[in-house]
Amino acid sequence: MKFDVAILATEPLPDVVRQVQLAERLGYDTAWITDSHLVCRELWVTLGACAAATSRIRLGPGVTVPHSRHVSVTASAIATLHDLAPGRTVIGVGTGGSSAQTMGLSLAEVGKAATLAQTATSLRRLLHGDSARFETGIDGRLAWLEAPRAIPIYLAGSGPKMLETAGRLGDGAIVYATVSPDVLRVAIERVAAGARAAGRSLDDLDVALWAPMSIGRDRERARDHARGRVASACRHPLPVRLSDEDEAAMKRVRESYDAYQHASAASAHRALVSDRLVDLMALAGTPEDVAAQVGRLRAVRGLTRVIAFPQAPGKGFAAREEILTLFADEVVARL
Repeated sequence: MKFDVAILATEPLPDVVRQVQLAERLGYDTAWITDSHLVCRELWVTLGACAAATSRIRLGPGVTVPHSRHVSVTASAIATLHDLAPGRTVIGVGTGGSSAQTMGLSLAEVGKAATLAQTATSLRRLLHGDSARFETGIDGRLAWLEAPRAIPIYLAGSGPKMLETAGRLGDGAIVYATVSPDVLRVAIERVAAGARAAGRSLDDLDVALWAPMSIGRDRERARDHARGRVASACRHPLPVRLSDEDEAAMKRVRESYDAYQHASAASAHRALVSDRLVDLMALAGTPEDVAAQVGRLRAVRGLTRVIAFPQAPGKGFAAREEILTLFADEVVARL
């Protein structure tokens, strides 16, 4: 199993670059930068700066979205990033959450499997040097691309249709469906079903878990730090129905969610996140707690990668550097 880090670039760009450099030194495989342009720094500027300042770690958006960036813009951007970091670029594609809500769009409006499928298909064609049909009815291509770019495309999903689309069309899948092994097995089976529909198997895909993560010596402080990120996870559908109590708790969070406080440790809506939801959605607690949680994930067949997402720090909460270091030194190193 490989371990990655996801970074919400709300902090100054030089700080984000130093965090990615730290992740590289600590041995993380990939750094995924979120794409929520009204909440955090601009994605492609951030990725370019990180590429210029690193030499080994893979880099890419986690995840970019079609409602704020035309697929032709995204294709040109990731192909250009490849010039800076050849062999180190990946691209995560989803339908978006906070970026949609801050633009006045609902998750139901943007969260369509057909949108994810069309974006993935067009993106792959453009990166291969082929033409893609745009919504204007014309066929466009990257005229400057001198050779195909072999850039792995990871498709993100939480509900069954999105997960099946990821399995059918992605080089990898980013699964955002709790950290519960029982729920994850159902989610990964949906990915596998999509793969089978395309004449492939689960072994042909790199399957990643998008996991809110917070770790510290003080268990309660670490768990509280994760609540804002857990609140974000509660907005998305799951491949199974939870208990009535859990469903009601998630509904309360969704109704009060402030997208402009997206994944912030100090967000006001974190107060609505119960301990039960933290257990369900996050890797959170002491190093011993988190190591045990990761140990259970390693037993989930088909899961090959964990994307640990320590949310943006807030007043009174641990710095991202501290969390990344403790997770690498006292969880990953033990494995």
